[in-house]
Amino acid sequence: MSTPLETSAMDVDGSSDRGRSSPSSIRSDSSQISYTDDYKTLPSSGPDSHAHIIDLSYYAELAKEDGMIKLQDAIVTTLFSASPETLASFLSPTVNTFKAVFGKKDVQLVIWRKGLEVFVGAYENHTSMKSFRFEHVAGFLIGYDGAWHPKVTASNAYSSSKWPDVWAGKFEDRGGVAKMTVEVQEAAMAGRASTLAEYMLNTKYWELKADIKLT
Repeated sequence: MSTPLETSAMDVDGSSDRGRSSPSSIRSDSSQISYTDDYKTLPSSGPDSHAHIIDLSYYAELAKEDGMIKLQDAIVTTLFSASPETLASFLSPTVNTFKAVFGKKDVQLVIWRKGLEVFVGAYENHTSMKSFRFEHVAGFLIGYDGAWHPKVTASNAYSSSKWPDVWAGKFEDRGGVAKMTVEVQEAAMAGRASTLAEYMLNTKYWELKADIKLT
């Protein structure tokens, strides 16, 4: 995204304990979401602004409420469900750039980190127009303490199909019935982020083929 972001050291690296039995799931104080302790550096008891692994067996039973699902939780849950190693690469401070594209057709998902900046979006690849149309998109900064800070969210945003343009935030409104919207206020960003989070979990992107690049 084009919003200027600061950089600082990431302190969220760790390893997975997926092979062992998880302790009982812990429910968030602010919602009915249940978290697991399957990844030791993302504990279920972590602050609300941190990322947590969602217990998907409970998620399926939830009555959805606006703002209930945190996008950072959906991101790490998707990566962990793809494989613990995928999440480890995303969190590793020795990996400068992590980019995962899930799916090959219809609406794809990109989870992209450079340093402490994170970009996530659900998009369609319009090859005939050499364009991406992002249904939902969000940009975050991960703090040195592991807190996720939303910077901007948007919907119905078009860009060229060149990934450097996407990272640079070169989005535009191409008209039509659905107009591009951009949110910068906290409540509006939280609503858009939650919509994207629910879409990610309901689509189960971790079950689709992923193209992952690390540098």
